Amino acid sequence: MPSIPATPSTPPVPPPAPSSTPADPASVVESFYAAINAHDYQRAWDLGGSYLGRPYADFAGGFADTAADVISIDNVNGNMVDVHLHAVHTDGSTADYAGWYLVESGTIRHGSLHLVATSEATRTPVPTVPSGATGAINPAVTQSTIHSTICVPGWTETIRPPVNVTERLKRQQLASSSAADKDPSHYEEDHIVPLELGGAPSDPANLRPVPLSQARMDDRLENSLHRAVCDGTMTLTAAQSKIEQAKATEAQS
Repeated sequence: MPSIPATPSTPPVPPPAPSSTPADPASVVESFYAAINAHDYQRAWDLGGSYLGRPYADFAGGFADTAADVISIDNVNGNMVDVHLHAVHTDGSTADYAGWYLVESGTIRHGSLHLVATSEATRTPVPTVPSGATGAINPAVTQSTIHSTICVPGWTETIRPPVNVTERLKRQQLASSSAADKDPSHYEEDHIVPLELGGAPSDPANLRPVPLSQARMDDRLENSLHRAVCDGTMTLTAAQSKIEQAKATEAQS
């Protein structure tokens, strides 16, 4: 049946405003940890921290020594979300947890995590690069342009530097670094501020060789921060600061 146009006396009904609360259970859990990584403990509290059995002060204070929390969704069965959590502490040590969360109406209502592994600050260190790479920003990406740049699917591939360029830089940096293992195949040339968070594509100050296992772990945190920026729960500058802090902690461990 054809639609009936509104009469002049009946103004069109505006579409509902998008909800700032994610709908599906996995996204709720991811947003919960994105808020924690952004130090937005009030939002994390509203997303379910209030149901996890501690007063707000204890809940927020429990993250004082956390540099980054990397959440991995293992399985979703209805409202139950099975997860693994990799926590990186400010001293470089780590802790891994497995468990689950129950999500109802966009809020975590119950959860259980148990410790499965810990490590001291003895991970393979990120090689020290003579250039002193500390991160560099792409000036085309600002808070006002995120929805025409980094939040557009596939946009980062349009600015990613060619592999031959990053491979050459990786070999040069490894050759002049303090790393005992200088095999390029054991490393990924990593953007300190990733492209999806507005990092400079080809500036050597934003690139460094990182052990492959650490690069995979970094990817999870970067994806979480990117999601938070694009859904409006974290500012671009806050996400950039968070990823630089996390990677600086890696380099010191």
